[in-house]
Amino acid sequence: MFERHSKWNTPEYRAWHNMIQRCHNPENTGYYNYGNRGIKVCDRWRYSFKNFFEDVGAKPSPELTLERIDNDKGYEPGNVVWIDRECQANNRRKSLNKYGHLGIFRSSNGRGWYVQIKGVYLGYYQTLEEAASISDLVMNRR
Repeated sequence: MFERHSKWNTPEYRAWHNMIQRCHNPENTGYYNYGNRGIKVCDRWRYSFKNFFEDVGAKPSPELTLERIDNDKGYEPGNVVWIDRECQANNRRKSLNKYGHLGIFRSSNGRGWYVQIKGVYLGYYQTLEEAASISDLVMNRR
């Protein structure tokens, strides 16, 4: 059952709708980084825009976006704020690729690995272990 409200064409409604899509719709392009990781929208918000709006409030400025305070927790009361994109970029989790390390990529010929972190090329390596040691060293994971 859908609730009626007059806010369907607002930035808050779009943020709510997009939040649900990336957490609960496997066809959504953002699902891999949200729903697939176990990030969910609490039931209070998932089924009620009105509850979401009551808890989060109006978007104070067009430049702000919805952000989770703790990136390992879901969208729930007490864990979201409206924040500017610069601060949001600083809060991103360091995403590991499918090899378990930052910035490691398989070479196009499939015979080696290269490391590139933040746009800086750090070399080509014969083994994943060599590439991982460079990635970990640069990212201070050792």
